[in-house]
Amino acid sequence: MGKKSESKLTKHNLLKASPTLVSALPKTRLFSKQSLYTFLDRYEKVIAKPAGGSGGAGVMLITRKTKGRYRVQRGPSHHTLRGKLTTYQYLRKKITAPYLIQRGISLARVNGSLFDVRVMVQKRPGSPWVVTGMLAKVAGRGYIITNVKRSKGRVLPIRTAIRRSLIRGASSSMIIARLRKIALLAAKRLALYYTRQQVFGFDMGIDASGRVWIIEANLRPDITLFLMLSDKSMYNQICKYRRHT
Repeated sequence: MGKKSESKLTKHNLLKASPTLVSALPKTRLFSKQSLYTFLDRYEKVIAKPAGGSGGAGVMLITRKTKGRYRVQRGPSHHTLRGKLTTYQYLRKKITAPYLIQRGISLARVNGSLFDVRVMVQKRPGSPWVVTGMLAKVAGRGYIITNVKRSKGRVLPIRTAIRRSLIRGASSSMIIARLRKIALLAAKRLALYYTRQQVFGFDMGIDASGRVWIIEANLRPDITLFLMLSDKSMYNQICKYRRHT
């Protein structure tokens, strides 16, 4: 049997095939001039990111401004360009590997810094999938990525992050229940393809209205993030599950 594709687009398409999950997935395509133009016309924010790789490397945010201008941010630095073609040419020079284009989600923020959520889902042989850990990854000031190391960010307990955010229309318990439900559905869906997988780490977003999004699925999630929390119980639970797989 051939090696399974680990491309972010493969994982996205597997999840998109589920009628239950499709509304939790930001639109995603392979990067091309045509897909960039379509997304820039349709969305105020667009993300360009490598189809492979991890850790937030190479991620760029393109924001539509007034009078045909586009602001491109990579790391803490940004450039404002005039017109779609100039923007495409600028991005093309930065791109050296297959890239994806994705609708940008306006993530909730804590003290001005955006955050997303890492949800760990694990299983033991013959047992159902369970959520073993959940935390908020807060981007470093001025960064568009939440990778803690790359953006000099920090982690927070998920309830703390939601409480400190400006999310309206849903309680922290409701949002956590949504995150849990969607992560479990996503794990079951991906496991139909990644049949030997016993752990998934989902990067999930919450927007200002409390809607939950699946940004990315990781097959080898970094569990040391959970060591950064003062309460180590989730880290211990994740490790316990790993020992029994």
